[in-house]
Amino acid sequence: MKENSRIRFNPVTGEIEVEGSERFVKAYFQKLQELREAAPGKRGGGQLRQKKARVVKRAKAKKAAPGRKKAARETQGDAVVSLVSGSAGGITTAALKDKTGLSERQIWSIVYRAQKQGKIKKIKRGTYTAA
Repeated sequence: MKENSRIRFNPVTGEIEVEGSERFVKAYFQKLQELREAAPGKRGGGQLRQKKARVVKRAKAKKAAPGRKKAARETQGDAVVSLVSGSAGGITTAALKDKTGLSERQIWSIVYRAQKQGKIKKIKRGTYTAA
């Protein structure tokens, strides 16, 4: 299997990395060292640096203060059930639609789930009361 050799240079940090066979690294490391010492530059004739390992710090997710809970919002289902429970003789889907602003389809779905849970019951077609 053919071994890949490479030389990488980071112009920001001035780091040079030489990878490959031992023979390749020795030959090119020496040449790069000589070129760097001979070349006038901002950094002067410094040594080649080995690549430094970076430590990556990750921020931990902040936890909510103990004892504090978010206030539960009233869902659409809760609103429909409370309207049905508040009506003495029952309430129709048309009245629920007017009071909640939901579509008939949404009301039917909510009423169906509430019936399954035993929260409300059907008096007659389209009219519901508290269970």
